Amino acid sequence: MSYKNKWKLILEEKRFREKSATIESDGRNTFENDYGRLISSSPIRRLQDKTQVFPLEESDYIRTRLTHSLEVSYLASSIGQSIENWLLNKKELDINLKGNLSSLLRVAGLVHDLGNPPFGHFGEEAIKKFFKEYFEKNKKTTLSDLEKADFENFDGNVQTLRILSKLYYFGDEFGYNLNYSSLASIIKYPSNSLEGNKNPTTEIAKKKFGYFVTETETYKKINDHLKLSNRRHPVVYLLEAADDIAYSAADIEDGVKLGKIDLDDIERIFVKNLDQNKEPVLNRIKELREKYADEKNIDSSLIIQKFRIFTQQIMIESIVKSFEENYEEIMEGKLENEIIDISDAKDIRKAYKNLQYIVFDDKSILKKEIAGWEAIYGLLEIFVSASQSESFKSAGNNLESRLYKIISTSHRKVYEDVEKYSNSEYKKLQLIVDFVSGMTDRYAIRLFQQLKGIKI
Repeated sequence: MSYKNKWKLILEEKRFREKSATIESDGRNTFENDYGRLISSSPIRRLQDKTQVFPLEESDYIRTRLTHSLEVSYLASSIGQSIENWLLNKKELDINLKGNLSSLLRVAGLVHDLGNPPFGHFGEEAIKKFFKEYFEKNKKTTLSDLEKADFENFDGNVQTLRILSKLYYFGDEFGYNLNYSSLASIIKYPSNSLEGNKNPTTEIAKKKFGYFVTETETYKKINDHLKLSNRRHPVVYLLEAADDIAYSAADIEDGVKLGKIDLDDIERIFVKNLDQNKEPVLNRIKELREKYADEKNIDSSLIIQKFRIFTQQIMIESIVKSFEENYEEIMEGKLENEIIDISDAKDIRKAYKNLQYIVFDDKSILKKEIAGWEAIYGLLEIFVSASQSESFKSAGNNLESRLYKIISTSHRKVYEDVEKYSNSEYKKLQLIVDFVSGMTDRYAIRLFQQLKGIKI
C-alpha cells in the first residue's frame, strides 16, 4: 500500500457502529465530531482535579491534567497542520482530507492522559505494587499469567483505551464510539501485557503494553482495519512529541511560579546540557533577564513564560523536520525512538528533563504523593477484600454490598451489562480498578478517610 493510500485509510471515517445523525449543516470532519463527543463529557472534566506535577495544589495558576491536555491538544494540532502542508506539497495527501490530520491530533492530545489514576504516575505505581503483593499472597486466584500481568503492569494509557472504547457508558457497548484512528492514536505500545513490558528492548512497541485482555478484540479490529501490523499508528509519534514539548517546559514554568526553582537553576542546567542549541537558547535567557531586570511589577514568571515559548518553537520546528527525515520508518511504525530524542532539539529536552528532577524531588510534592499512595493502596485493599465475598453485589445490607453500592453506577452498569469477559474474578478486580483509577485526587483522599473513619 502506498503511503498516500495509507493516509486515506487512517484519516477517513470508520467506527464500531454508524455515528448518530447530525444536523444537515454540520461541516465538521470525522475527528472534529469526535472532539465534540469528548469535550463535554465527565471523564474529561475530572482531569481538572488530577495531578500534573503538583498534587492537591491550591494555586489556580498551576497546571492540572486538564490544562495540560488542552495544551497538548493545541500543540499536536499545530504540528499536524505543518505536517499536512508538507504532505500536500509532496502529493502524499488528498486535498479533500486537509484538516483531518490536525483534527485527529487535536483529539489525541485531549484524551492522551484520560486514563491516568489519581496522583499520576505515582498512582500507577501504587496500583501495580498492590496487585504484585496481592497475587503473591493469593495463590488460589483463577487469573492466568496474562490476566495478572494486566494488573501488575497497570498503565494509564491502557486505561484510556478502555474508557474511550467501553467504560464511558452512553447507551451501548461502544463507549464514545470514536473513529478507529482516534483510538489507535493513544495506543503507544501495541502489545498485550505479556508481550509488552520488556523494557529495555529494541522494539518500542513492546516497551510497555497497550490493551487489557478485555479490549483485545477491540484492538485487533482497529489493527486489522488500519493495517498497522501490530505497530504504532504514525500519529502516535507526533502525539508523543507534542506531549514531551508541552510538559517539559510547562512543568518548569509551574515550578518557578511556586518557588521550587529559579532562573539561576534554569540557566545553570541549560549551560550544562545544551549542545546544538547552546548559543541561541543561552542568548535568549540573557536577553530576557536583562530586559526585565529593572522593570517594576515584573517577576521571573514572565521571563520563564517567554523562554518557554521560545524553546517550544525550536522543538516544534525540530519535530516537523525529524518527521520528514524519518517519514518511511514512521509510516511503517518501525521508528524505534521517540521523534524528539533524535531531533535537533534533543538537547533542549534533556535540559528540561534534568530540571524536572529538581522539581519532582521537592519535599512538599513527595509528602502529598505519599499521602496519595496510601489512599489508593488503601482503597484497593478495602474493595478487593470485599470483592472476595459473594455478598459483593447490590442486593443486601452487609458491609460488602454497601461497598459495592459505593462504586459509581456507570461502572456497575458496564460491569453487569456490558463487559462480557468470562473470568468473573478478573471482572471484579477490573471493576474496582476502573472505579479507583477514575477518581480525582481529592475524591480518592476523601473517600479513603471516610471509609477508614478518619474523617466523616
